[in-house]
Amino acid sequence: MPIHSLPLDRIIVADRLRPVNDDYVELIAASLAERGQDTPIKVGPADAEGRHRLIAGGHRVAAAEMLGWPAIDAIIAEATGLEADLMEVDENLMRRELSPLDRAVFLARRKTIYEALHPTTKRGGSRPSGQTDKLVGLPPAFRTETAQRLGLDARSIERSVRRAALVADNPALHAALARSPVANSGSELDRLLDHPAAERARLIAALIRDDRPARSVAAAIAETAGPAPTTKAAEQQKQFQRLMEAWRKADRRARDMFLFELIAEGHCVLPPQSDAA
Repeated sequence: MPIHSLPLDRIIVADRLRPVNDDYVELIAASLAERGQDTPIKVGPADAEGRHRLIAGGHRVAAAEMLGWPAIDAIIAEATGLEADLMEVDENLMRRELSPLDRAVFLARRKTIYEALHPTTKRGGSRPSGQTDKLVGLPPAFRTETAQRLGLDARSIERSVRRAALVADNPALHAALARSPVANSGSELDRLLDHPAAERARLIAALIRDDRPARSVAAAIAETAGPAPTTKAAEQQKQFQRLMEAWRKADRRARDMFLFELIAEGHCVLPPQSDAA
């Protein structure tokens, strides 16, 4: 496809799923200043005012603006609407530097777009009963198509889409959590999801606060759990747990002997007997 030199003020950058990372922009700007632009950005066709919607290359655009460039090399794609949205998502998903959090957000967005373009693939959609996609010529389900297109494991796709619920439809929260080390660990994100919504919100608040944020989910849990129990209380808890473990392992005869001993020592009493015949 031909490469065009587009004025930066003709490129519309809006509603980006992936927050621009300032440090990454500075790194790209240094590369652009030294080597020039190796990879063109991708934009959609011109609108009525001659402006082009950005599809891929947000960091490159920001870097060019930082350098004061008047224009940037770009490829103009024909896709519009949902097709352009899907192209933008796929362009980003093919980048290796995506964090697990960013990948989750993009995959969730891809699922929404794909199922809007192909309603029959959505769970509950009107697909012919008992027939495969191949036989009836229907598009494959989201998980199948995404795994084939992007070379991802189907189960990892499902797990990643689930993680997107942490920042669902909240760009500000996404941008804040993206700065936390937790964003770079799928297992840490999964730990957050293991908690109920209210508790999860408290943990995320500890992870994204400006003043000395928690560096891990475990650290956030330790903060929100309150003060640690005293040594005496902790020892009593351990003793209780050992007693309960012994009780659960004992057979019925041993349990009866234990209860009779408690009664004989006056630690508990038998319930009163009923007078009814």
